[in-house]
Amino acid sequence: MNWLLQNPMYFWLVLGGILLIVEGVTYALVTIWFVGGALVALLLAFLGVSFIFQFAAFILVSLVLLLVTRPLIKRKPGAITRTNVDAALGKTGIVTKEITEHFPGQGKVDGQIWTIVTPEGQRLDVDKEFVVLSVDGVKLIVKPL
Repeated sequence: MNWLLQNPMYFWLVLGGILLIVEGVTYALVTIWFVGGALVALLLAFLGVSFIFQFAAFILVSLVLLLVTRPLIKRKPGAITRTNVDAALGKTGIVTKEITEHFPGQGKVDGQIWTIVTPEGQRLDVDKEFVVLSVDGVKLIVKPL
């Protein structure tokens, strides 16, 4: 501990380097805010400020960077790409294999073949139009038009 108080610049330099390496090997922003805090603490150590104030600055700067930048980099709801399943909701399609009371059928929605069922077990004949209500696993729940 005595070495740390006598050489705080090395401590902040090593800590900042380790945090930067961790940031480099992760796929998300994880430690970048703490790297900023370590840089400020390193600057304070260079200026001869006591270790207690360096540590307080490290915590404060890291928290401020986290609170200010995190909302800016969070994924926006509009940026979510719809999957094939999400894109099928509300679309219309054509029955390609009839639905009976006990067996699901098949239908084509936007050029893709899906297993389709009706919520009440209704019968749907080939070439009838339907609208997609929801998804259950790999099956589309549909109702006739």
